[in-house]
Amino acid sequence: MDPDSNLPPANMRIIVLWSGTISTLEIPVATRIIEVKLLIWEALHVPVPADRQELSWEGQFLKDELTLQNYHIPPNASLTVFNKIEVKIYLEYSRFHFVYVVYDGTTVGELKAKLHADQGIDIEHKVLRMNGSDLDDRALLWAARVTEGTKLHLVEYQSRR
Repeated sequence: MDPDSNLPPANMRIIVLWSGTISTLEIPVATRIIEVKLLIWEALHVPVPADRQELSWEGQFLKDELTLQNYHIPPNASLTVFNKIEVKIYLEYSRFHFVYVVYDGTTVGELKAKLHADQGIDIEHKVLRMNGSDLDDRALLWAARVTEGTKLHLVEYQSRR
């Protein structure tokens, strides 16, 4: 019997999901998450620098200083890459605004809830509006085309008759 047969593999393949694209990487199991992000940027040419990436595995966001081993991520696991973006939320079309850095996989409703939790802003019966269009609370920011530097306005919801 081979004494090395019980050792975990030194390398593993992971599946990287980003903006509808699926790629694979072969990497050492002991790779730190920040190094995985660098490989995603450099080897897979994902146009999101490592410091703007947020990696998720099974709904858990991964900390840069830990390794794939620390999270017990198995071979062929899927990691999702989210892009951190900065958005400005203006209140009722005023000059007063809040700046948030969130990932593009956040929903519009989660962003509103964050505004409420952090600032105590009443969000009931209000929508986030971008370029004159109301955003659906269930929509992911990337799907709603909210990108770096987007200006959003928190306004009273007005039903269309």
